[in-house]
Amino acid sequence: MLINQNTSPKTLRKTLRQVRRSLSTYQQQLAAKRLVYRLAKTTAFKNAKKIGLYQASDGEINPKYLLKLAHAQGKSCYLPVLRRFPKFELGFIKVSPSSRLHRHRFGMKEPKYGRKLFIYQLDMVCMPLVGFDSQCHRLGMGGGFYDRSLARHKNPKLIKLGLAHDCQQVDVLVNQHWDVSLDGVITPTHYWQAP
Repeated sequence: MLINQNTSPKTLRKTLRQVRRSLSTYQQQLAAKRLVYRLAKTTAFKNAKKIGLYQASDGEINPKYLLKLAHAQGKSCYLPVLRRFPKFELGFIKVSPSSRLHRHRFGMKEPKYGRKLFIYQLDMVCMPLVGFDSQCHRLGMGGGFYDRSLARHKNPKLIKLGLAHDCQQVDVLVNQHWDVSLDGVITPTHYWQAP
């Protein structure tokens, strides 16, 4: 998607969220399955034992098939939780495909019980995003949860991947000083690795 360099992040978020929400249920399902196929072939996924995922909402590409595959391969999967973590940081609780989830204060679902890990204790974290560019810059929802969590707890071995629909790619995103760089972005048709 071509964007004007002067487009505000707020306007860009609104536009890209509309684009991904416009995908049909069939397009969403097909994209999620193709993304898993692509990600499963990466060295990062093959080597990861503890993987952070998310509950899709608002047209985000759904990692539910990734959770099923990882669980079947004996990997531990974790979902973010917001409860009782300082300064809006994310904690992660282990889940399975059959785990019961509860809505948190922003309306998304999270596990209610379990031992919490910090983001740096994972091998790989798969993050939702609103937009991305080929340099693996990420435009998030604007809350800064992932950026704050990653900035506070550094782990050079943690693989940080953005998961997205192809329609979420833009030509250029300007990173802010607080934005944490991704190691890669995976869509149903492509895998970009950070330069």
